[in-house]
Amino acid sequence: VTADNTSNNDTTCDKIEHILHRHNIYSFDANQHHLPCLAHVINLAVVAIMSSITKIANVETTTAIWEFDPT
Repeated sequence: VTADNTSNNDTTCDKIEHILHRHNIYSFDANQHHLPCLAHVINLAVVAIMSSITKIANVETTTAIWEFDPT
């Protein structure tokens, strides 16, 4: 099962495993078969990196404003 990283997807995989086990199907393991969506993982990483870059840019802009001398 490929999904994003929310806990309800963990719950869903656990439920699938439970249902299959009730039907004597033991080939599905929720921990082994739940793969986080690579695109979602990359998006989370890029958002975190861009947030840091934006903070750095804001500090540089604020510093430039304070150091600006119009004379």
